[in-house]
Amino acid sequence: MKKYLTADDIANSARMMRTQYSGSIVIIEGSTDMRLYKRFVDDRKCRLIPANGKENAIKVVNILERSNFEGILTIVDADFWRLDGVDFEERNVLVTDTHDLETMLIESEALDRLLEEFAAPFKLQKIKTPVRELLLEAAMPIGLFRWLSSSSKDKLSLRFKDMHFDSFMEKFPLSVNIRYMIREVKENSHEYSLNEKKVKKKIIALLKEEHDPWQACSGHDIVEILAYGLREVFGNSDSRYATEGIVDRSLRLAYDITMFRETELYRSIQEWEEQNQPFVVLQ
Repeated sequence: MKKYLTADDIANSARMMRTQYSGSIVIIEGSTDMRLYKRFVDDRKCRLIPANGKENAIKVVNILERSNFEGILTIVDADFWRLDGVDFEERNVLVTDTHDLETMLIESEALDRLLEEFAAPFKLQKIKTPVRELLLEAAMPIGLFRWLSSSSKDKLSLRFKDMHFDSFMEKFPLSVNIRYMIREVKENSHEYSLNEKKVKKKIIALLKEEHDPWQACSGHDIVEILAYGLREVFGNSDSRYATEGIVDRSLRLAYDITMFRETELYRSIQEWEEQNQPFVVLQ
């Protein structure tokens, strides 16, 4: 039932919560984010509410702001906002440093801890390129394809969920076959009229523009590629059955408060606390 809740429903939940609780209320995108953020907030003075998506989360805050509701904050993924030049300087809306929460985990020491557990050192030495760099390079064409499909670009409305990464991944070097990737998305979306050659040309043109991969790449794609890399290229015996879910969970568990304190998002939350006293979010 939770996935069918509207922004008004969630705003009403926050109002009900406020009748018995006077602390901060942070609206986040979903339950996966909640599992991570709840480790970093002061649970005596802050409550988290998942909103079933970015658009819903922002709507909830806008609804509550109109009624002068205090102590309300939302944290959402930046997605393509920075590439699109979107101004997101809203006082109660904060965004991730990178494309999304998963890319923040990949950028942090959490990736290094995961590789210590699941990668074979001699295999890493063979590929020479640092894994983090390799993952970004491999994920870049998919990220740019997602951007191209978005409402701010060509409005292709393609379906990237449930893609079969094995159908377009290359092992040596770890990379994406752009032609096969376009075909997989095309079939996954049932958009058989999509001009594959035209789309490939546009993706290659975007690659030449050298956009920031931390803003262009989807964390989900990177995690899928990392899982594939562990299974097929540089993993040890423990990683032969690595899946996106296992890798994602392992990264979250490896990410701790010391890493979070190094982010712009953490500092932005601190600034919000200073501007919204006596409300507290962080431990």
